[in-house]
Amino acid sequence: MDSLELPEDITQAPTFALACARLGALIGLPGPTAPEVTNRAIKDPNFAKALLASRKVPALRAHLLAQPENAHFHPDQPEPHRSPSIAKLAGKAAAATLKWGMEGLKHAKPWVIEKRLAACNACEFAAAAPDTLIYNGAKVVVGKDARICTACDCLINTKAAMASESCPKQDPANPELSRWGETWKEPPKGKQWPW
Repeated sequence: MDSLELPEDITQAPTFALACARLGALIGLPGPTAPEVTNRAIKDPNFAKALLASRKVPALRAHLLAQPENAHFHPDQPEPHRSPSIAKLAGKAAAATLKWGMEGLKHAKPWVIEKRLAACNACEFAAAAPDTLIYNGAKVVVGKDARICTACDCLINTKAAMASESCPKQDPANPELSRWGETWKEPPKGKQWPW
């Protein structure tokens, strides 16, 4: 095999265990590759090329298989959060503000805000705001302890206070509700602002 791309029998394998076994055989291992190595090879074409190129160089192959970065690709690990671009965040903020304005600039009732914030604080998608220009600017307005929802990239305190907003994630126990305990609405796909 001369190609440095993973074959479809690995990328489209019916089970992940089979993908691990096939990749291990392809690169000359006596058994399957570790799940994190297989997942990284599937998701990172450059790593896959390096791994396939290392088939005849055992020292290089061993180095690639032992890279600490592989641990980030374990199938049980959540995907790392990548901050969206300033333009995307500005567009989302403008769309939310426009929607809020069109609905009368209504704030959620205090008990609703409290319930929403409690749900967000217990949610695995809540995280500290990244150290980026736009979030650092927002911290001036909402305070230094600004937190975001990594599912939608919104500032939690701001989103929870706007009556027109909704949680983008379904309640795992009841898919008819959002994690805020409100009727779940499918988030809009693609372009989210009217201009």
